[in-house]
Amino acid sequence: MYLNEGGNVFKDAQGQPLTQRIKQADIPSTVAWLEAVTGLDLSHDKDENGVPIKWLGSTGKKPDSGDLDLAVDANEITKAELKGILDAWATKNKQDPKEWCRLSGEAVHFKTPIQGDPKRGYVQTDFMFMPNLEWGTFWLGGGAGSAYKGVFRNVLMSSIAKALGLKASAKGIISRQTEKVITMDPDEAAGILLAPQYKRSQLMTVENIYKALAMDPDRDAKLADFREYLSREGVKEPEMGMAESDVNFLARLRDRIVNRGYVALVEAEQAGVGGRAKGIEHLEDLVFRRGTQGIRDALEIVSHATQQPRTVTAKWDGKPAVIFGRKPATGEFVLTDGSGFEAKGYDGLATSPQMMADIQSKRSGDRTELIQLYATLFPVLEAALPPNFRGYVKGDLLYMSTPPVEAGNYVFRPNTVEYRIPVKSTLGQRIGASNIGIAVHSMYADAGDARQPLSGVAFNPVPGLMLEKPASPRQLETETNAEKQLKQLIKSQGQAIDTLFNPTELRAHKITDLAKLCVDFINTKVGAPLNGATLLPEFGKWLETKVTPQKFRNIVEYLNSPTSNTPALAAAFNAFNLLHDVKMHLLRQADTEHPGQEGWVMATPVGYAKAVNRFDPNAFAAQNRQRNNPQQA
Repeated sequence: MYLNEGGNVFKDAQGQPLTQRIKQADIPSTVAWLEAVTGLDLSHDKDENGVPIKWLGSTGKKPDSGDLDLAVDANEITKAELKGILDAWATKNKQDPKEWCRLSGEAVHFKTPIQGDPKRGYVQTDFMFMPNLEWGTFWLGGGAGSAYKGVFRNVLMSSIAKALGLKASAKGIISRQTEKVITMDPDEAAGILLAPQYKRSQLMTVENIYKALAMDPDRDAKLADFREYLSREGVKEPEMGMAESDVNFLARLRDRIVNRGYVALVEAEQAGVGGRAKGIEHLEDLVFRRGTQGIRDALEIVSHATQQPRTVTAKWDGKPAVIFGRKPATGEFVLTDGSGFEAKGYDGLATSPQMMADIQSKRSGDRTELIQLYATLFPVLEAALPPNFRGYVKGDLLYMSTPPVEAGNYVFRPNTVEYRIPVKSTLGQRIGASNIGIAVHSMYADAGDARQPLSGVAFNPVPGLMLEKPASPRQLETETNAEKQLKQLIKSQGQAIDTLFNPTELRAHKITDLAKLCVDFINTKVGAPLNGATLLPEFGKWLETKVTPQKFRNIVEYLNSPTSNTPALAAAFNAFNLLHDVKMHLLRQADTEHPGQEGWVMATPVGYAKAVNRFDPNAFAAQNRQRNNPQQA
């Protein structure tokens, strides 16, 4: 539902409009007259700019408006009731109601005398009926102070939502997969579409949204549909707002181009402070991967997890990946793997066992077992998926035959982690009744769309098939003391940490992988109790054996430079320790409710992070390390 500037419902016999534009100065008195006629409150509650929230579009926000767009709470009065009131006014004033009041869709249109005086002419008033007044006024109330009309801002929100597997409309933020409304709270919508720290004000104009997206790595995907819309309309795209970190990057880029060439710097910036890790990051590693921003991201992820614990799900270590679903356009069933789902240059969405066999046979290595595996899964998973389902489900294979029993436990090892599930447990009973087990954990509205947590899927029961949906804790509480310390650390040491890991400075000292070395060192501690107080000196000793003597001297020189980067490195390790404390606090709560898990994944608008007990000798990570690399354990 969009507003079009300029009312044109009321016309004479020659098709000429009977209404005109209204000046901003005439609006308050005209609305006051309408309030007297209808008995409705149309102007009292105001937004932060002093404009009544029920005045939509350009009403009261620009020098003049093509019509009056006014919100009406559908729970307060019906369209029929309002039309009855306006018809009665017309009849009382010896006018034909049909020429003064009309209905269309969700609106009642009324030919309104400006300031209540016919001698001043008439303006068309559109009474817009809304079942949720807060969302409705937000959706139709954007654009104040913007160079773009509200319709552009709504198209932009819809473009962002599509990239996230959602819809943004007058009905709220909606899942493309389930068609269920996720929220009709404008503040929550801002957190979903932009980032958790944002509120509705950031969504009110195109310019504000662009500013919020300035540092979003996925902004091009989120802006794709909006840019196409601007092109069709012949409207210029706004300039992307530039945050302080953009300015710093451009300064470093200019320095790199002039003094050293630019390719390596850009690669370092794209990879992040400590480089990209495969899969989902450990929460505490984010400080080394992204510097101070990594600490902020980690805190936002934790905040989202505690506010919405159902987005925290048990992590299974299965293999291979299994992606199955039905094409949104046709409903045709598809079964493929990760490579096929993300394929470029060929169709990897297999619609038959033979097509999947053809895809596998073109890859290197012996694929005989995989071809047979997917051929076996094809009819089973197709039967499990309701015919009206659209989109794709992602999971990981746990087993293809009922696991053996050892000491009262079903034992299976799909990838690197060995699982022991008690036979008498609820999960054990489900395993015993199955010969195929798949842990399903996420979904896509369509190929190429953003991954989202699994929700709203009702699988059909299939004999012998266990589709294990993610377990989630019901409630999580934060570790407030550690979080408070982290926020203080950002204020006092944040700039020093970012300076320490500045790619240009690291390259100048020939130690570009310093942050990655920190992560590598942490990984050597897996399976041993973590002692935060000794990490920094132990890191120094480890470096001597890990890098060349010259590189070690370069690192020591850099840390002991006149500006002294040693306190910044100590702060980074301190942030690691505090984030680890925060993570373990969440992990213990989740494990108490659902014991026996490898770990937990936190899915948030900021991104994904995992919570795994890495440093307990008796936990999954340590046992896994012992099995796979006994010489390093």
